[in-house]
Parts: sequence; C-alpha cells; structure tokens
Amino acid sequence: MTNLLVILAIALAVGVWINIRRAQEAAYKAAQRACQEASVQNLDGYVALKKLYFDKNEEGRLRFLRRYQFEFATDGAQRYTGHIVMQGKWPVIVEMESV
Repeated sequence: MTNLLVILAIALAVGVWINIRRAQEAAYKAAQRACQEASVQNLDGYVALKKLYFDKNEEGRLRFLRRYQFEFATDGAQRYTGHIVMQGKWPVIVEMESV
C-alpha cells in the first residue's frame, strides 16, 4: 500500500511538472510572437513566472492564471518589460511597455 502511494505521489509530481513546462513553453512562444509583431528583439530567450492567482472571467467563473515576465529591446541597449497572462496553455493578455 505504501509503495502505491509513493508511485502515485511521483506520478502526480511529474504530471504537475509537465503541465508547468507546457504553459511556460506556450508563454515563451507568445512572447516571441509579440516581439516579432512589434519589431523588437526578445532578450535572454526566456519567460519568468512572476505570479500564480485565481481570477474571474467575463461570465463570473473562477479561473487559474499564471503571469510571466519577459524583456525586450528596440536597439539592444535599453531593456523594456513585457508580461503575459496565461490560462492553461493559452495567452489571455500580452502587455508590452511603451517604447
């Protein structure tokens, strides 16, 4: 019985880790796409998880959101910050500082 609980705990941990990685990869792709559309350079090649929270959508239903941060530049010298709010694997909000 104890072995089964250990196996289930490990399987749950792996499942959560895979879910987190997929969301982070989707956020990175959304950041790349936003930088391409704005004709700016995405710096450092990653997104950083900044916040996990619950919020209500337009219909009043509770949803789980992740907020990621990334940096970009217009000329390579001045850094600007952007944020992506993800619901699961889908970007809900993409914000970029004014350049």
